[in-house]
Amino acid sequence: MKKELTNDQNIKNLKKRKILRIFMIILAALTIILSVLFLIFRIDLLLILALISFIIAKRLKYVREKTPIIKKDEFKEYRDAIEKSNRRKKKK
Repeated sequence: MKKELTNDQNIKNLKKRKILRIFMIILAALTIILSVLFLIFRIDLLLILALISFIIAKRLKYVREKTPIIKKDEFKEYRDAIEKSNRRKKKK
């Protein structure tokens, strides 16, 4: 059974996920740039830095996916009403 989150915890987790996503994007871009620079200049330090940034980005992705959030479906009531009306029309 999932532990229920309060609204404050959910907002805190959403902000944390947003920050992690920004860091992941920056590290992914850094990985690409360092890899291209390694291909051009053949400096081993660039490859090592690219691998480190890749590993950190993967770890941040794992942490981001494990951060729980509650996604509320705002239009669920409307969809249910539409589906009921569609079922009634099909029966006739």
